[in-house]
Amino acid sequence: MRGCCNEVTKPFSFFFSFEKNINLIIKVICKRCPDPLPLPINNVTQLSTLLSSSRSIINLLISKMSPAISGAPFLIFFLTLSLHISFSTAVRLPTKVPSFLPGDNSPPTEKYWFSRLPNTPLPKALRDTLQPGYYPSVIRDFANGEKISVDAREKYGKHYGEDSHKKTAKSALPDSTIFYLYNDLHPGKKMKLLFTNSGTKVSFLPRRVAESIPFSSDKFPEILKYFSLQVNSEEAEIISDEIGYCESPNMEGEEKYCATSLESLIDFNVARLGQNVQVLSTEPGKKQEYTVSAKAEMRGEHKAAVCHKIRYPYAVHYCHVIEGTEVYVVPLIAADGAEVKAVTVCHLNTSAWSPDHMAFEVLKIKPGPAVCHFLATDTLIWVPKMDQDMTP
Repeated sequence: MRGCCNEVTKPFSFFFSFEKNINLIIKVICKRCPDPLPLPINNVTQLSTLLSSSRSIINLLISKMSPAISGAPFLIFFLTLSLHISFSTAVRLPTKVPSFLPGDNSPPTEKYWFSRLPNTPLPKALRDTLQPGYYPSVIRDFANGEKISVDAREKYGKHYGEDSHKKTAKSALPDSTIFYLYNDLHPGKKMKLLFTNSGTKVSFLPRRVAESIPFSSDKFPEILKYFSLQVNSEEAEIISDEIGYCESPNMEGEEKYCATSLESLIDFNVARLGQNVQVLSTEPGKKQEYTVSAKAEMRGEHKAAVCHKIRYPYAVHYCHVIEGTEVYVVPLIAADGAEVKAVTVCHLNTSAWSPDHMAFEVLKIKPGPAVCHFLATDTLIWVPKMDQDMTP
């Protein structure tokens, strides 16, 4: 009987810190042993067996207890309560993984995207940034000596208002096509193009973290201190410019917003376009001559939101909705035979643009006519979904 009771004691000692008391109770009242309990617990089946065996032990102790034993009811109550408390703290039961909610401090994942946009596939431009470790969350050296070349492509593709531009120096004009006329969007058109990222290669911060970091021109010294940047550094100048664009007055027919987290990016666009949307991005392609190989496909009629990833220490998107905008997916064939599907935006009325905008200098026109431009590979274009739309 002694060996049998030792076998019963082993599983109980796993659950209790007061092994001596349990041994005493078992030695007094047990006469035989149930099947040994499965330890360690590795899966739900073993857990179920353990619970069943534990109930068998309790029932056995009750059935074998002598009524003459003084205080036995109290001992059984004590044993049952201790088993419950110790089991609940020692064994971690499987729990349902909670949904990713705004304000959660967990890293952003695809969960929030699909909770708001269940029928919208993730574009590649976002899919990569959501992979853990694909990009860092914060960087400090995001200028990389590319200020002039990047500004020429990125700045003029998203800022159009009167206060956003000065006359472009001839030497600063790009050597590849950024802007072209609406009527040039047809099969056979040849253009020298470059499709690359325009913003910082960083991933999203959790919303709560992003919202705790200052993001306004009046907090500029605090921002520099937060990221340990010198006031006269190139990075400081870029931060000042980008925040300035975010805070500049809306152009006529424009609504803009700078999203500092994945959640705020989704919320802004869902509030304006709804949940039945398609999110597009351009495929990457090196600088060379491309030919429009087939008719461009229009997406979303005349309603769209464009979100440009900006150069910043962490992921920030400059989003704007502009009236009178058409979005097309353009099939291109490169000189080396590569095929690219590029997204282009056409602004049907440019009369509200700054007369000094690069587009008018490059195209040698005045404000007013429709102007189109291709978008960087990390720019997101949101359009209402139509039956004929393809999945990106």
